[in-house]
Amino acid sequence: MIPSKRYSKQKAITVLKELCERNVIEHSMAVSRYAVEIAEKLRDSGLEVDLDSVETGALLHDIGRCKSHDIDHGVRGAEILEKIPELSAYSRYCLTHIGAGISRKEAVELGLPPGDYMPSTIEEKIVAYADNITEGCKKVDISVTVEKMKKALGEKHPAIARVKELSEYIASFL
Repeated sequence: MIPSKRYSKQKAITVLKELCERNVIEHSMAVSRYAVEIAEKLRDSGLEVDLDSVETGALLHDIGRCKSHDIDHGVRGAEILEKIPELSAYSRYCLTHIGAGISRKEAVELGLPPGDYMPSTIEEKIVAYADNITEGCKKVDISVTVEKMKKALGEKHPAIARVKELSEYIASFL
């Protein structure tokens, strides 16, 4: 049985504050605010979106940063949440928020456990997009994220196309 959503949000905030540094907490709170704004707009456009899940999932998306600031922070976050029954339902947000997801092939190349790191639900996509437009606590245009990715990964990396596609997908509902 999934606990009440209000309880899950409070538990998420408590665990986040217990485990993470202030900058990660502030970033997660900002991503959550932006994700809820986006989710409300999508819901108002007629899409069915679980606002509570988006809010809590966004709060927890970077919890793995208490263990790692590397690409594996998503996996580390999912591992943390899997050990907390009240929050285990949110572990996919950790796994799927990086960029616009990581393909199975890329996961293996990056040394991550083989698995599905692609956002599939609208809620997961909203959180990944909100993270992409949040730098620290500040909202930025998606072009800022794309330019940073080009510098870090090269102009033609498939992750860049996925981030652009996700941005276009979300924009198509707004």
